[in-house]
Parts: sequence; structure tokens; C-alpha cells
Amino acid sequence: MYSQDSDVARTLPCVLALSKRKDLLVLNQVALVSQTNNVAFNDLTVAAAAIQKQMSRDVGPIWGIDATVDAFATLDEVPLGYWQVLIDDTIPYDAQGIHLNDDNGQPFALVAYSNEWSLTTSHEAIEMLVDPSGNRTVAVNSPKPDQGRVLILVEACDPSEAAKFGYTVNGVLVSDFYTPHFFDPVAAAGVRYSYTGAITGPLEVLDGGYVSWWDPATKHVFQLFVTGAKKKFEDRGPLPKGFGTLRSFTDSFTNEVRKNLNKSIPKGVMLTAAATGVNVKSSKVDASQKANAVSLRAQIEAIKKAK
Repeated sequence: MYSQDSDVARTLPCVLALSKRKDLLVLNQVALVSQTNNVAFNDLTVAAAAIQKQMSRDVGPIWGIDATVDAFATLDEVPLGYWQVLIDDTIPYDAQGIHLNDDNGQPFALVAYSNEWSLTTSHEAIEMLVDPSGNRTVAVNSPKPDQGRVLILVEACDPSEAAKFGYTVNGVLVSDFYTPHFFDPVAAAGVRYSYTGAITGPLEVLDGGYVSWWDPATKHVFQLFVTGAKKKFEDRGPLPKGFGTLRSFTDSFTNEVRKNLNKSIPKGVMLTAAATGVNVKSSKVDASQKANAVSLRAQIEAIKKAK
């Protein structure tokens, strides 16, 4: 369910009070860095502004976090203390997602460039902020019938990660994400399970999405993938020694799935439409921004001439 961004941020009542207590929130700092020629720095700044707005308006109030998102031209320019999201042409097969820096234990994320890079960058930034360690889990009844209680990995964007479920901020495609109610034991009327409303009940996985969990009985990692109306359960076996983080382990099985997500990219969206390599009309948002810039330049020129 692809939708335009709303003028009013809808929030969960249970965390609204917390979001107003800025003294209770820790300010996280996220740096976006492009290491591919396919993402120019000016495009990166546009994406950073959109994701910053998404964090402040949408993600922060729902998850009780606060973050700045800034674009940097090179990795060398990123100040200490920032968590990096790096966009590159290719990345190690098992490296997409959250990782911990061997030098200081701070999280970073890697994004493989694609037509949907703004969506994926938003996805990785959200999940890094919601779960910096890559090991955060919640106890639930297993998505797999008759398996009992399990620990499901907190990956806020994975169940609705396909582009068709995303939405736009400043005309830029960003990822949908679930709310803490995703882990509720039963569905309830009037409850919001994901930001766009695409997810309609607890533990629901949409077309193109997945969830991952650890089963204490077998000590195996399991995953559920959904394609259309078809569900596929995968037993990934026990966690190997030196697995790093639970998220990095589960991501090693999902990169092929993510490569197929751009089949339903909305047309006429900033950055994404330009990256497809086909003749796509500019979005109305893009045109309105250009018109606004032309008008402002004319006003400035008029002020200069008046003096």
C-alpha cells in the first residue's frame, strides 16, 4: 500500500508522552555515505533530509528514539560518534544490515545500490536505530504452527519491506516499519501495526517480506518468507560460533530476496524514478520544488536590484 506522506504524524498513544520528554531520549547520530558513483552527493543530501524527517516525525514518536541523519561526501569526513550507513555498488553477500565495528563496538549498516536505494537506506537506518545491537528479540508464540514460544528478532522493516508498501517523504521513497504492537498476542480494533497501515495484525508478514526467530527448544534459527499468499518456512540450523549478530546471520539468507523487491517501484518518485534508467515523468513534488526555487531566486534578484 503505497501512500503519500501525511501532513499530520500519527503516533501511538502509549509512547506519545515519552516522545515529548526529550530528556528521556538519547540522541543518535546517523551518517549517510555514498561509495558509489551511482549516488551523487546532492542526491544523498535529498535522501538524508527525507529520512531525517521520517525519523523525527514518524519513527521517533512510535519507538521512543531520537536521531539526526546527515549526508557526508566521504567516510573520512564523518565525525566520531556517528553510526554509518554506507551505500556501495556491491557489498559482501552476508553483510547487508547491522554490523558492529570491531574497533569500538558501534553499529553500522551496508546498502547495496539498486533502483530503490533510498528505500533500502531508510530501511537500514530505521532498523539500526530500533536495534543497535542486532540481537534484540521479543518472546512471542511462534509464527510456525505448533512450535511454541520463541524469540523473534526485532527487524522493524522486514515484514513490509517491499517497495509497494513504502511511502514518500518529501517525494522520496522510504520504508514502512512496524510498531511495537506488532508483537501483541492478539489483534485489536483500532490498533496500528505498521506506520502505513499495510500490516493489519500481529506478526503479519506481507508479500515480499519475512521474519526471523530463534527456537529455544531446538536452538535453531527459523525464518518465514511470504510470496503472494504462499508461506515458506526455513530452518537455518544452530547459530555458528562467531556468528557476530543474530541479524547479520539472518541477513545472509535474505539478500537474494531483497534483489527482487524493486519490481513494484512506484513511478514518478524522486531519486528512485531517476535511477531506473527509463523515461519516467518527473514527480509532481519534484516539479513543485523546482517551481518554488525559481520563484525564490526571482525574489532575491528583485531585492538585489532594489538596492
